[in-house]
Amino acid sequence: MNGWAECVVLSGPFLVSRTGDLTRIRNGLQNYIGANRSAIEDRDTNTTKLPHDYKYKDAKPGDPVAPKFIMWSKDDKALAAYKQKTKVEEDLRVSFANWTTHPSNPRFAMAIANRMWKRAFGQGIAEPVTNIDDPMQSANPELLKHLAEEMKRVKFNLKNFMRILYNTRAYQSEATTEHIAMGEPYYFQGPILRRMTAEQAWDSYMTLVVGEPDKYKKPLEDLYSKSIDLDLYNPKLDAQTVLIKYAAYQNMAAKERAMMGGSLADAGEDMMMDKGKAKGKGAEKPDMMMESAGFSQGGMVLRRAAELEQPARNGHFLIEFGQSPRNLIDGSSKIGSVPQVLMMMNGDAQMLLTNSDSRIFKTMEKVSSPPDKVEALFMSVLSRRPTLAEKGIAQRALSSGDDGYANMIWALINTREFIFVQ
Repeated sequence: MNGWAECVVLSGPFLVSRTGDLTRIRNGLQNYIGANRSAIEDRDTNTTKLPHDYKYKDAKPGDPVAPKFIMWSKDDKALAAYKQKTKVEEDLRVSFANWTTHPSNPRFAMAIANRMWKRAFGQGIAEPVTNIDDPMQSANPELLKHLAEEMKRVKFNLKNFMRILYNTRAYQSEATTEHIAMGEPYYFQGPILRRMTAEQAWDSYMTLVVGEPDKYKKPLEDLYSKSIDLDLYNPKLDAQTVLIKYAAYQNMAAKERAMMGGSLADAGEDMMMDKGKAKGKGAEKPDMMMESAGFSQGGMVLRRAAELEQPARNGHFLIEFGQSPRNLIDGSSKIGSVPQVLMMMNGDAQMLLTNSDSRIFKTMEKVSSPPDKVEALFMSVLSRRPTLAEKGIAQRALSSGDDGYANMIWALINTREFIFVQ
């Protein structure tokens, strides 16, 4: 075969060089295909059984546990959500999904509404939000029931529901700064002053650094969704198809790895060249310097938190600011720490903002006069115009040297107004 040996890898033939590293190629291909073949399979029998020391009268030890919908009161059985098939094994998952999301489910709409209320106000009507068995134990049972009805009325459209909350007088009232003792009810005279979540803080940084983080997706994820369609059980799958797609996967992975150590300018130039070739235009386009889909700086990939590895690596901005380790539901934290302060003052994320290639600097370059630059800076960071006193402070800062604007950015992102939800 002229230097080539044929072997079988996973489900199809795969050609490798005799001089190549067969183990490395096989492991790489297994990882590549494994990412595209996740599946859920049903079992033929119910393996969940009661424990050997079960002593209640309704069943015997070792009996199979029959599926049954949760009911919070005797009246729940009459609700439409409970009119689901539960006898046929094949329908169990569908029946459970229909029951869970049914508008007449006694807790589904209420639980969603309670979580959305906490997102807006910083405190759920029923705490903790993971336990809503008894609505009467909440801070305001009537409000909780009303919100559940509103959630049903808007047909579980979360954007429409949040629009209702944000337009309430309660939400638009001044934020509460007083400490609320654990277990004490809060009557929502206004939202609670709270720090942004790790993801919100990171996305705020990325907006100031790259402009529109929603544009930037994982290159490999795009490759999976658009270019890779490997069905291992497809009889038409051949070695050539696997090789072509695996080569594309390796090429994209190599590009992303190469960009991991590059600068903002290097990454921007790479992106400009790619776009120029794709569109038949020249690569010289300075305003696209930051428009890379996957570049990094200081070892941090510059994309939205939702587009990054979860949880992030130790020492990453997201981890330091309380990103959930995903060991528990709602495992995130908003507790302050010294590392957070240090990261805000002189960490890698802060350095990205004061880089002359950042979007906030590009925004200030659109105006010429120092007062207009200061106003653009305040609008970008704090979403408001500076006061007269702040303009005076800014004027003195700008007269101190070439680092005046970078110092102002540093000062503004370290204010409580930036990191806290007002």
